[in-house]
Amino acid sequence: MAIGANSYGSVGEVQAFTRHLLDGASAFNSTTRPTLSEVEKMVDRASAALNAGLAHMGFSIPIVQADAKLVCDEWVVAQVVNMVELTRESLDWSGEAGVEADGNTGAGFAGLSDSAMRFARQNGPGFKRLGCAVDDVVSQGLVFTGERAAGERGDDAAVRTPRFSRSMFQRR
Repeated sequence: MAIGANSYGSVGEVQAFTRHLLDGASAFNSTTRPTLSEVEKMVDRASAALNAGLAHMGFSIPIVQADAKLVCDEWVVAQVVNMVELTRESLDWSGEAGVEADGNTGAGFAGLSDSAMRFARQNGPGFKRLGCAVDDVVSQGLVFTGERAAGERGDDAAVRTPRFSRSMFQRR
């Protein structure tokens, strides 16, 4: 099995930070803890959480712009390193050992989606300025239709005339 096409980072990048857990093996494989297959699944899951957050912010998935992709790679690798660290017997799977100073759990599965949303919100404006592709449907937002005359609304024929105006119900 290999990591998915929409995933960020790589097993090799995770391995660079977790080599001490390989117990003499040169790379993750079927006998290491975690196994190569498990690490690949961790990369895919962290990437999926990140993609969900980025899609919520209106980005086309996957991010392909070079600088933005490196930032996404770094986030996923950091999340997976924390997950791999949780496989040590001295830590439990609750993520409590990974509580950061701001109260967020940077380790394991606890808060992965929240962390991905926070990352997407913080980096979204920068990604847009870098030229990352944005999904047109999401990025347009609401269309203002409160103009009184059709001539004031522009060229969009899909915008309907409002049924009411502010002064319609005032006493004269």
